[in-house]
Amino acid sequence: MSESLTTVNFEDENGDLITFEVIAQTSKNERDYLLVADPEDDCAYILEATHKDDDTITYRMVDSDDELRSLGVLFDELMEDVDIEFAEE
Repeated sequence: MSESLTTVNFEDENGDLITFEVIAQTSKNERDYLLVADPEDDCAYILEATHKDDDTITYRMVDSDDELRSLGVLFDELMEDVDIEFAEE
């Protein structure tokens, strides 16, 4: 990932626009991921870049438990001063 983002806009399944704060960025298996936080609900999420063109990057919310755990470990290693915990739903 070449540019460092500070925020990213994400449209949820209801069409509502959410502005996430970008905590960290990484790549795995030639895919780009963001660890983001929603300042309104005190939760963090992982987004995967699914499409890129000149002006726009499209992201999807990572929701597979196995993928979240794998990426969570990766982000945890990148950010030594942050502990990542998984909420059970």
